Order: sequence, then structure tokens, then C-alpha cells
Amino acid sequence: MSAHAHHSHDSHDHHHHGPTPEHALKVAIALNASFLILEVVVGLWTNSLALLSDAGHMISDVGALIVALVAMRIATRRPSSGFTFGLRRAPVLGGLLNAASLVVIVVMITIEAVGRFQHPPPLEATAVLWTGVAGLIVNLGSAWYLARSRDESVNTRGAMLHLLSDALGSVAAIVSAVAVMVWGLNLADPIASLVIAALILVGSWPLLRDTVAILLQRAPANIDIEALLELLLADPRVEDVIDLHVWDLDAGQPVLSGVLTVNTTTLKETNALSDELRLQIKERFGVTHATLECRDLHAGVFEPEC
Repeated sequence: MSAHAHHSHDSHDHHHHGPTPEHALKVAIALNASFLILEVVVGLWTNSLALLSDAGHMISDVGALIVALVAMRIATRRPSSGFTFGLRRAPVLGGLLNAASLVVIVVMITIEAVGRFQHPPPLEATAVLWTGVAGLIVNLGSAWYLARSRDESVNTRGAMLHLLSDALGSVAAIVSAVAVMVWGLNLADPIASLVIAALILVGSWPLLRDTVAILLQRAPANIDIEALLELLLADPRVEDVIDLHVWDLDAGQPVLSGVLTVNTTTLKETNALSDELRLQIKERFGVTHATLECRDLHAGVFEPEC
């Protein structure tokens, strides 16, 4: 089983187009960490909450990307007697951590913005504008590079969400700077910050929902369990499906286990049936890791090779 588990994970990780997810994360970390320093300096100098809230989010971006990278590294460790699946769920924890941190950031930005509504401070709009533009380029560039790795895991999704919601933050900073320059509207800064907070909240909800669903062993959303049961029962040799479990190790890594009552005469016939069914499940539902136990109607339990 360990060889199979490791093999299926490897094939999931390496793609012929674009960078590996790991390399894409390293590039994104380098870009974002460099820009974070610039944004904090300019934000303090210009007294812009939109920039500082964007920088606060940028800190979480860098943190999110590091969490994603560490989780990805841990996930490639070989299975052991203690962790028979290896640590392939580590990226899901990474995704959950990133989703939770986004919610914390939203609360912090909102509290600060509400305070600034009462006393909007003056703003050095030109510096805010150019920093916002630079931030937008860095975030969209990092997100695009990460998207090219085509990694479906909630871990990479979490990292990309951080980058995209940060890009929105940069847009809000640009808008608030223009509003101050053109109309002298200092309130634009806290308003922009609240818009950022709302957008981050909307963006992080699906990630939070999906990571919790995976950790609660919910059946993958893209697999129709009724159709799966129909496929198994469509074979005349299958009398009944006693037990069926389908869950995700990470997004795009489904695992299946089932117990069937079968009407076969020999162990060889039972093994052949099991192989056929597993192949059909793989072709129709994309489940590469399926274990089926076949119980013969007339005899004891046949354990097919898995």
C-alpha cells in the first residue's frame, strides 16, 4: 500500500506544463517578502491605513505561502507505521490555518478603519498610489505563477486566495489615493480598508468550508455517491453494497473503501471482479486509491488483492 500511496502522490505533484507547485511558492515568497518591507516603510511614512492594512495582509501572505510550502514538503514524506497515508493531510491543515488567519486580518482591519472614520488623518496620496500599483503587479504576478503550477490542493488554493485578496487590497489603496488627490477625500482610506476586509471575508469562506469538509471526511463534492452505488450494483455478480466510504486526503486525492456481497464461485473470479470494478471506478470517477472487500454469499470472506 505504501508504494501505491507514494506513487499516486508523486503523479499528482509533477506536471509537464509550468513550474512545480513548490518552485512557484518559493518565487512568490521571495517577491512578496521584498515588497512587504517596501509597503511597511511607505505606509508608515504616508500614514495610509489602506497601505498598512495591505501590508498587514502581506505579512499574512508571506506567512501563508511559507505555511503552504512547509505543508507541501511534509506531505511528500513516505508513509510510516504511525501515518499509513504519510502526511498527505498536512496541506489541508495549511489551508485551514490560512483561511482562519484571513478572518483574523478582517477583524483587525475593521477595528482600525472604524477608528479612522472618527478622525481621518492626512494622507501622502502620491506615494500610496505608486505603492498600490507596485503591490498589484507583485500580487497578480505571484498568483499567476502559482496558478501555472496547476496544483488543485486546498493548500495552494489558500496561498493563491491570500495573493488575490491582497491584489484587491492594492486596488483599494489605489482608489483611495486617487480620491484623496482628486477630491481631497481623506475618508476614502478607511472606506477602502473596509471594502478590502469585506472582499477578503467573501474570498476566504469557500476555503474555510472546503478544508473543514475534508477534515470531517465529507464525500468529495465532484463524486456522485448514488451514481457510484449504481455502478457497483449494475454488475450482475454484485448482490449488495454493505459498506461504502469515499473521502478526500486533500482536494483532488479521493480514497474509497467498500464491502460488497458477491455471487461468485472461486477466489480467482472474485479477484477478477474486484479488479474490474476498481478500474471502472477509476475511469468514471477518477479514484485511483480504491479498496474493495468482497464477501461471498455462500462461503466465508474472500479478500481480493488490493
